[in-house]
Amino acid sequence: MKFIPLSLFFCLSVLTSFSQAKKPAIMVVPSLDWCVEHGYVLTYDNQGKTETLPDYEKAMMTFPDLNSVMGKIGAEMQKDGFKLADLGQTLNNAKQMNAEENLLGGGSRGTVSSSPIDEIRENGKHDIEFQVYWKIEKQGPRKRVTEFRLKGVDTFTNQQVAYADGSGEWITAGNASDADLLREAVQSKMDGFKASLQTTFEDMFVNGREITVRVWVYDSWGKDLDTYDYGGEELAVLIEEWVAQNAMKGKSGAVSGSELKMYIPGVRIPLYDDNGAQFDGRGFAKKLKKYLISIGIPATEIEIQKAGLGTAFIIFGKK
Repeated sequence: MKFIPLSLFFCLSVLTSFSQAKKPAIMVVPSLDWCVEHGYVLTYDNQGKTETLPDYEKAMMTFPDLNSVMGKIGAEMQKDGFKLADLGQTLNNAKQMNAEENLLGGGSRGTVSSSPIDEIRENGKHDIEFQVYWKIEKQGPRKRVTEFRLKGVDTFTNQQVAYADGSGEWITAGNASDADLLREAVQSKMDGFKASLQTTFEDMFVNGREITVRVWVYDSWGKDLDTYDYGGEELAVLIEEWVAQNAMKGKSGAVSGSELKMYIPGVRIPLYDDNGAQFDGRGFAKKLKKYLISIGIPATEIEIQKAGLGTAFIIFGKK
């Protein structure tokens, strides 16, 4: 009779229980192209480049069926154990947080601001954004969903991790709302869509989820990333080595940059911290800051910049 080593048995048990119990947290939102078509957009200055973003707040206030659509799609996901982050509540939380920061005279010392989408994701703490597009055609008493697209997007990397599209059948409207019509149309695609989300999430559990590490140096600091003041290597090398040692399974991408900037993509981190809470780029940046303090850099000279769930952003000096 063959015996399974206790350590292997434990690992298998953990993985099995994870796949049975853990589901990604999702947030259902209207897609950008749906918002553009209906005029629910805003512009954002991303370091000199103007970007068009969905205006969720305006859409929820003025499009009658939107809340119902998001609610019914979310309820379908909850049936299979997916956690649901509510867009409306998250928007309110984000506004409250911003108001409190302004009241306290807070905010970051840095000059790079989080986009409105990053702020929603940071407050919602959801793993996947479930973006929905739909179009409904009406002919007298009949109507149907002529087109729908479901897209699952990783909130850390903005990469698509699941996709489904299709259309619905003609029905005599009766009392059927557009939300009911859409829910019925997407039913046949939901199993495959959910399976793709779960496969991605389980891969993250085993191999870690991706973030990017960014380091900037302002002139006011008086040094740069080539300095040898904090060890026998350049500061950039020390940071690179620390990231590789602390990335999950040592996985990180190729380093690029200069004496004033550093960029490390594809850094893998655990899904959760030691307390079981979501672990994100900011959490990784805090650990990096502790290391930098330990090698002699004063804490007052190190700023952790908010830049979305999937970015660990460190700045030396002040603008």
